[in-house]
Amino acid sequence: MDSQVSNGSGLDTEHITNLLVFGFLQNSKYHFHRELEVLGQELPVPVYLDADEDELQTDGSRASRSYHGRIQPDSESQEDVIQRIAHHLAQVGDELNHSIQPTLVRQLAAQFMNVSLSEEDRRNCLAKALDEVKTAFPRDMENEKAMLIMTLLLAKSVASHEPSLLRDVFRTTVNFINQNLFTSVRNLLRNGMD
Repeated sequence: MDSQVSNGSGLDTEHITNLLVFGFLQNSKYHFHRELEVLGQELPVPVYLDADEDELQTDGSRASRSYHGRIQPDSESQEDVIQRIAHHLAQVGDELNHSIQPTLVRQLAAQFMNVSLSEEDRRNCLAKALDEVKTAFPRDMENEKAMLIMTLLLAKSVASHEPSLLRDVFRTTVNFINQNLFTSVRNLLRNGMD
């Protein structure tokens, strides 16, 4: 899918997916704080990083927000919606985390460590791993939304297992979502959060 395709509100596909994946990773329980901070500084999109990443306010908001990257003034409200959706998906993902087998995570991490694999090969590895966890999809959830959450959860699990893979896992996940699941992302944006 062309990364310049807009969803009609000013943000292109890649920008939206970068924000969603980064927001999911940031809002999940994870063990790659430093790597995520570095990734946030490298992304050409605004991301929200906390001074103290573990400190949430009682209303669920972050203690403080700092922006890295550029901000498009006319899209700030959509970026907030994306952050809210990412937070919601991370909460659901944390509840489903037990359904990802450690063996599958180790295998996927080993595949991502193989420097001879192309980006397409990595996406295929991610797709194969996703097929293996389909039986764990919540039955009461739309299939595409479940696939999106499990894709994000696989990315988080691999990065937690091997933090040095965060950048590669992030890029592959964004590309995979843009090619296979962006309709689901667009539907979540249209509905605000479901």
